[in-house]
Amino acid sequence: MLFRKKTRLLILIILLLVVIVGLTAYWQISTITNTVGSQPPLYLGLDAHRHWDKLSYLELGDRVTGQSTADLAGSNSDNRQYLRVLPDGEHVLFDQQGPGIVSFMRMQENYGGPWHLSLDGQPAMAIGTQDLGQAHPLTNPAQTFPYPLSLSPQESHGSSIIATSIPFQQHMLWTSSSSNGNFYALYRKLPYGTPLTTWNSAAPTNDVAALLNRAGSNIAPNTIAQEHGDSTLVAGAITPLVTLTGPSQIRSLTFHVPFSEMVRFGNARLLIYWDGESSPSVNAPLKFLAGDGAGVYQPNGRALVNGWIAGANGDGATFMDFNLYWPMPFTTQARIAIFANDRLQNIAWHIGYEPFPDPPAWWGTFHATYTSVPHPTPGQDMTFLDVTGSGKLVGTVINFSAPDNTLEGDPRIYLDDSQTPQIAVTGTEEWGLGGNYWNGGQQVTLPLGGLPSSTNNPPGTDQDGAALYRYLIADSIPFNRHLIVRWEHGGADESTHPYRATMLWYGTPTQTALLSDTVQPASASSRLDHQYHSPGEQLYQLTSGNEYVVHSQLSSAQGTRMTSTASFTMALDPRNGGAFLRRTFDYCVPDQQANIFIDGQPAGTWYSAGSSKGVDSEGQQRCWRDEDFPLPASLTQGKSSVTVRIQFMPTNNPQNSAWTAFQYQMYSFVLPTRNSAIVGKARVNTLGFIVSLLGDEPKRRYKDA
Repeated sequence: MLFRKKTRLLILIILLLVVIVGLTAYWQISTITNTVGSQPPLYLGLDAHRHWDKLSYLELGDRVTGQSTADLAGSNSDNRQYLRVLPDGEHVLFDQQGPGIVSFMRMQENYGGPWHLSLDGQPAMAIGTQDLGQAHPLTNPAQTFPYPLSLSPQESHGSSIIATSIPFQQHMLWTSSSSNGNFYALYRKLPYGTPLTTWNSAAPTNDVAALLNRAGSNIAPNTIAQEHGDSTLVAGAITPLVTLTGPSQIRSLTFHVPFSEMVRFGNARLLIYWDGESSPSVNAPLKFLAGDGAGVYQPNGRALVNGWIAGANGDGATFMDFNLYWPMPFTTQARIAIFANDRLQNIAWHIGYEPFPDPPAWWGTFHATYTSVPHPTPGQDMTFLDVTGSGKLVGTVINFSAPDNTLEGDPRIYLDDSQTPQIAVTGTEEWGLGGNYWNGGQQVTLPLGGLPSSTNNPPGTDQDGAALYRYLIADSIPFNRHLIVRWEHGGADESTHPYRATMLWYGTPTQTALLSDTVQPASASSRLDHQYHSPGEQLYQLTSGNEYVVHSQLSSAQGTRMTSTASFTMALDPRNGGAFLRRTFDYCVPDQQANIFIDGQPAGTWYSAGSSKGVDSEGQQRCWRDEDFPLPASLTQGKSSVTVRIQFMPTNNPQNSAWTAFQYQMYSFVLPTRNSAIVGKARVNTLGFIVSLLGDEPKRRYKDA
């Protein structure tokens, strides 16, 4: 009888557990899937710093691009491509229709200063180097640009930098008083109707400046869970440190290393495997992850890397600390290990982490991708990263061997299968926040970039070439289907220096910009299929090359040139949460401008400022350009097709002549469902719940990596 009672009790317990498991799984799955149709919030401009714990969020709806004086014809004349000269002699460096947010602008030294900022019809504001980089500014406009949201040429060693985000609704113009040296800007195009408050000199920035001024300290929350240990690293093998269970987010990962071991530890590789993956998403030398891709040593009077979100520093005698504060979310599991070439003892590590219940479809996991290019190919850019999916680039650490003319090489970043780079910078040291080769190789470490270690490290210290770091927070570079980071080596891809690079990025393999339709205006069948109509337009043939690269193979296509209107239908994915148009056009036709309408409703003004004026080394023009235009979700959501109308806008200042198009492509923003990850998460959490009832919940498990 007693046996039967125990058996019935056991059966009841099992049935109760089954019910609890089912309800728990249903609750978890339904809770998450109910958010699948929604999109993650956009934290843009300085809000990206204020919400840096959400840095992993995907971005859907906006488009990121750049403007620079880099030579479109592929030569090294990277200070001449200003957009135009105004009647009063001002050189136009940036000219865009809104809404948008400029997140970064770089000028060389004080060339062309003072500069002038015009926003939404307001009177122009003069800004000079004396207004930049002040620790405690008392007057405007310097109060809006406190250090390190701006840098003077003395602080950066060669650059005047504005990193205070500048939002505008209708129009922004940035000009220089004379010819400006090596300018570039990063900005976000936002859909028509996006609510923005036009920037003014009273805009609050002190909280973000204070946050960035915590560089070199522990910026992670102090109330999160902690794990720590002391490990001996096995030579030539993977040494596991810890396995964490999710859903969680790592907020700090730090290492306290004996001074005698710091060089060898810096060359050891950190390995992090997210959510059961067999190959680590993070696989890079620890010194690169800490912002120093060159010699590991302790400089006198400063930290080796005084970075805000990662850095390295010691006391010069007994220890060196390597500190990482990148927020790193995961759904089920994070396995952390180190591969070292040498046996290393007394490696103390510390991890801070917290729950992360945010919908898995909203974010990507953290990646560190290391690449070595011992022999760059003459005449060809190097490729540091080429990934498909969705995410954002948030940092680069690059060893370029020596601060010489190899730094003439320009970074070029291609987003979402564009054939021309949305971002083309004027040189390598400009990307690292410096100028003039950091004024001859002067080492500098700042919260968001610098040259921490170089070929002039003191005698007797570790020397491993020269390396820069650049962290991208407000100016992160999101992608929705494909990201390619390429780098020119020398002014014409002629440098023979070896390169090593680590790209820091968040990502998921799912594409969130789906190619929905393509219109070729010069194709009779495409015109018929898309009900294309444009009175008075002209067809013409263009043979040209793509912008910026040293060598570009000529290609030919037939397109249209119009001065009236063009209308056509294009398909959409009805699941879309917005969309963008991509146009392939002839950028040798200057200052093209048109009003865009979707199903008869205004969708903003598309303005392509400037033009390609020069010829390349083979005497050919570089006219081909791809450019993106975001569309408001209110005009696209739930629709399987729309009618696009493009109305040419003639202008006198600047003078324009026509609108050109060789291809239009429609991309639908669609949030991934991540169903497998959701179900897997529910199963893992339910299993943990059952085990906890049995009194042995494995919150943290130490095991082999």
